[in-house]
Amino acid sequence: MEFPRSRAYYLSLFPAKQLVSRVSMVLLVTVAVVLLVMAKAGNPAVINLRTSIADAITPVLAIAARPIDSIVAAGQWVVEMASLRSENIALKNQNVQLRQWQLLAKDLEKENHALRKLMNVVPPQRTSFVTAPVISDMGGPYVHSILIGGGAAQGIDVNSAVINENGLVGRIIEAGQSSARVLLLDDINSRVPVMAELSQEKVILAGGGDGMPTLSYVSADSRIAVGERIVTSGDASVFPKGLAVGRVVSIEGGVVKVQPFADSGKLDYVSVVDVTQQ
Repeated sequence: MEFPRSRAYYLSLFPAKQLVSRVSMVLLVTVAVVLLVMAKAGNPAVINLRTSIADAITPVLAIAARPIDSIVAAGQWVVEMASLRSENIALKNQNVQLRQWQLLAKDLEKENHALRKLMNVVPPQRTSFVTAPVISDMGGPYVHSILIGGGAAQGIDVNSAVINENGLVGRIIEAGQSSARVLLLDDINSRVPVMAELSQEKVILAGGGDGMPTLSYVSADSRIAVGERIVTSGDASVFPKGLAVGRVVSIEGGVVKVQPFADSGKLDYVSVVDVTQQ
């Protein structure tokens, strides 16, 4: 009686096939390592490839990110639910934008009061918002970023500030046609020009990867205190002045830690701040 041969037996009859399989695996691993090294080095070709891939998978991720509870009926029910969903999204967008304008109101009021006393001043910057949904969290042990469903086609550009209804979220570091990557405040590569709201001391907010960014270049005689609000300073022309960032929660051994107002783990919609000259 002849027993069925194992898969290993048949593969042993084709040593060339095994060799090709092993060589293919080695090549795939090698290409993956090379792409990883090139990406870490900031190679433009790899960044463009990653951006193109993000554009391609954004629609799929957007569909996968929307929970589907069940399909209970058809016809009129589907039409009604689609209408309610559209209305809900519109109301959420409106609420986000209204709260974002509120963040700027205090600083704008001061600026307008000062401008009334001046003549021949340079017109201030005009600010507008582009609201987009958060598609996926691309966070990791070393990288803290998110992918949003909006890109160059919606007027989103690299280095634009990103906020939600609570405050500053981060900035755009890559922008495709229909998607963009946002570097969050807590990423170790994040650096934001900020200032203490009361003492008006200008410093740099640096991400540390632990959820608590710190203030760099704080002077020895600094008057920054625990509980003080931190806002964007407007320096370097990257972020508009006066965006709420966070609050000082501790000062120990010269290390000033800030708790961001925006919770990066609870982001549904964000707005990209587009600053243009009038």
